[in-house]
Amino acid sequence: MGFSNTLLLILTILVGIYSFVLLSLNKSIVHLDLLFLELDLQLGYVILWSALFGILTTAVLELIFFCTKSKKDE
Repeated sequence: MGFSNTLLLILTILVGIYSFVLLSLNKSIVHLDLLFLELDLQLGYVILWSALFGILTTAVLELIFFCTKSKKDE
């Protein structure tokens, strides 16, 4: 196993532990009102889902940016 694979494995384990701790420490209930949908969720889940949505949005926008940039260079 190479150094980069070991580093990726350690990073994945650390993110998993951080997520578990975040979920277990934030047990307070948050009331979300999404236009036509009302949800009662734990604060930890709200934080993790918003971070995941932000990462996904950033990745999609970066992909669009770099695809259009490479076409302009040709």
